[in-house]
Amino acid sequence: MFSGSKRLMGLPSDDIERKQCREFIDRILKDAVVSRASEILFRSEKDRVQVFYLIDGKYEKNLAVPQTLWEQILSIFDTDYFENGSYEFTEQDIAHTFNPIEDAGGVVRFRLSRKPAGNRSVGELEDIFRVFEDEAWDGIKSIFLSVLNLALEQGYDEIHMELSGSVVQITYFLSGEKKTSMIISSDSYDALARLIGENYLAFGFMTREFRDKEYLVRLRELNEDLVAPRIRLEIEQLSQ
Repeated sequence: MFSGSKRLMGLPSDDIERKQCREFIDRILKDAVVSRASEILFRSEKDRVQVFYLIDGKYEKNLAVPQTLWEQILSIFDTDYFENGSYEFTEQDIAHTFNPIEDAGGVVRFRLSRKPAGNRSVGELEDIFRVFEDEAWDGIKSIFLSVLNLALEQGYDEIHMELSGSVVQITYFLSGEKKTSMIISSDSYDALARLIGENYLAFGFMTREFRDKEYLVRLRELNEDLVAPRIRLEIEQLSQ
């Protein structure tokens, strides 16, 4: 169905990468539902595939897919989501249906429609991120985004977080050289690690726009050792 995807289907797949790609796809579809988008558009650019949502008649930029993962994601769309022509899941008594739209312009598009569900069933995506939509997580989100934004502001390319007694030591690096450090209370560390591992970087990476530039953030380590758990993030600028 999608151009270029068939070339990968006969090759052995990396189970970890495939799982990360599926989780990334689920996040894209979930975000489209939450934002009330009527269409998802994937457009190939220089070093990534940019995702847009059509909301109230206007295309709004969202996540970006690294080019290195794009054909794998297309293959997963074919085999796991649109094998029967459309994909549907139910959430809060609403059936959300995604239908591919043929487009000769080299982009991939899905139209999203909604209707009341006749018999409510638990959709595949229903509970993936619901816990993180609770207001109780707002403080944890603020901590993570503050830590990340400092790195983006200063142009750092790596962040290490490690539990040390009653505090979490956060160290920033640039090209392997230590630049600056800060500490936060250990009280929020478990929740912070969960938020990063299960939400923001559930598929191993995330994209973030900061001051008109786009960045790819990779989760290089999420060590849950009880004595000294640590998190390591790497940052790459995608656009100049």
